[in-house]
Amino acid sequence: MKKTLIALAVLAASGASFAQVTITGNYTAGYESIANAYDSTAKTYGDKSGLGIDTSLVTFTAKEDLGGGLSATAVMSIDGMSRGGISGGDSSLALAGGFGTVTLATGRGSDYLSGGVSGVGGVGLDNKVFSETNASDSIAYKSPSFGGLTFGLSHAEDAGNRTGETQSGYLGLGSGAAGSNNLASGSTTSFIQRSTGLTVSYAAGPLAVTGNYTSWDQQGSAVATNTGANNSKNRVSVAGAYDFGVAKLGAGYRSTQFTAGTRQDSFLAVGVPLGALTLGADFGQRTQADRLTAADNGTRTGYGLKAEYALSKRTSLIASYASWEAIVGAAQRTTDTNLLVSHSF
Repeated sequence: MKKTLIALAVLAASGASFAQVTITGNYTAGYESIANAYDSTAKTYGDKSGLGIDTSLVTFTAKEDLGGGLSATAVMSIDGMSRGGISGGDSSLALAGGFGTVTLATGRGSDYLSGGVSGVGGVGLDNKVFSETNASDSIAYKSPSFGGLTFGLSHAEDAGNRTGETQSGYLGLGSGAAGSNNLASGSTTSFIQRSTGLTVSYAAGPLAVTGNYTSWDQQGSAVATNTGANNSKNRVSVAGAYDFGVAKLGAGYRSTQFTAGTRQDSFLAVGVPLGALTLGADFGQRTQADRLTAADNGTRTGYGLKAEYALSKRTSLIASYASWEAIVGAAQRTTDTNLLVSHSF
């Protein structure tokens, strides 16, 4: 005991710093019913419903003061915890100072449309009207705020095309090397695309606006026998939200140019706080043209409705409903109804 006390006293006298670690998370579970769920492999529709877990997430955040105005923040998440196993979540390491923030990260990040408008709206339309966000390994710089204005530069290796993602989440260091492009020989195997992005954001008072331009390398060709036709070339995104007090409005737009074809995504959302009750609604639309697969071309839409009642600051009851076209020109729409209990800590 005396040795421990002496050691602590020496550390305190020397000014040594300790990292402060916080643990946060969310557990959400309840009932879900999906009508006309589309099976892209069997090309059929079916219904399913039952009890289960919607979200099970634990995040560890460690912060350390490095002195001289510098600080380091490490974030590691454990996601998808169930009786069947545990999945990895987003993780990052950031170094911040008067120059801004440099972040090394591995993860899916937030969706630019649903999440890029400050979470306004209903259930979100990721993996419904819009694509599910892909995992990536990235390095990014974000400038200090200049009267609410910030800019950022990023470089990412798209982990969504990695065969190892379904096994371990990511392939690890060095997997994004230029030599990984095997499409030049006409192979139909997907490969890693690397992207470079520029982001400009403004947030002050009730207004938040973000714009982004991203360009990809290793684009491949538009030959019908080559999966390079589905690779990305460049993308322009704009999103914003405004808080009127009685309601919060959000909107987003994204234009993507592929090696073959184009895609236009748009999103509108509204959130209305009514004391402990918050109501939300969103609408999304995707239009594609000149894509290699003819069935991908055309327009499909979807909308979501959500009611959340706060029992406390950390616990709430959630009811949501979403309806969307699983494929272009679908004769029937897919619907998803949820009744959930959510607790954050």
